Amino acid sequence: MTPLMPGAEPFFFRGNSIGALLIHGFTGTPKEMRPLAEALVADGQTVLGIRLPQHGTTPSDMFHSQASDWCQASLDGYALLRNQCDSVFVMGLSMGGALALWLAAHYPVAGVVALSTPSQPFHDQMDWRARFADWVSLIVPFVPKKPHPATDLAMRAQRVAYPTYPTRAITQFRAVIRLAAEALPQVSAPALLAHSRADETIPPNNLPYVYDHLGSADKELLWLERSGHVITEEAERDLLFERVLAFTHTHVAALPMAV
Repeated sequence: MTPLMPGAEPFFFRGNSIGALLIHGFTGTPKEMRPLAEALVADGQTVLGIRLPQHGTTPSDMFHSQASDWCQASLDGYALLRNQCDSVFVMGLSMGGALALWLAAHYPVAGVVALSTPSQPFHDQMDWRARFADWVSLIVPFVPKKPHPATDLAMRAQRVAYPTYPTRAITQFRAVIRLAAEALPQVSAPALLAHSRADETIPPNNLPYVYDHLGSADKELLWLERSGHVITEEAERDLLFERVLAFTHTHVAALPMAV
């Protein structure tokens, strides 16, 4: 078994009857969700941060990735937390946001929080080679990540993620985006969508697309102005966390009392 990268471990913090499932992004690790987890835990909530299969070990493990495995891991985390809590919020970053939306379309949740989430516009605007990633991977197995400016250098230095994109896994990443985009009209739970206008990884035009296609009657937008893609680790994260906490408080209060 391939050992985990230090800091890539999943986490669970038991709190009250409000549960939050946190799902990290493509080639990322649970570490990128820890700052949000700490804010939720300080509020007394029960928090589970899952590690998606083939993440947090070595990039070559992702040669075997399947979108269905990432969906199943998210569902397993939801089921575990649902067994512990009266209500569950699902929250994800980037591809994790797409998985959170997919979950919210098919399972009862108190609310969904999607952060820096790719959707159909990103899928359609990807480099043409992405459509042939399985074949391209035979020649170019890894694609280096482009360096992007960070608004919190200390947090960037602590980031735990793969330094490259495993090319073969890009096909599965695109499959998750399609699944989530197709499911948007089926999402009826309250939704909070957040994105930075300065995101150089997932273009900001994905946020209005998700908002416009969501079936939710109760949906909120949060635009950040200076953050990069991993908004849970950027300088505006406190503003983000305040909004997420307010969202959970509002929608837990609106739930019918258990009999």
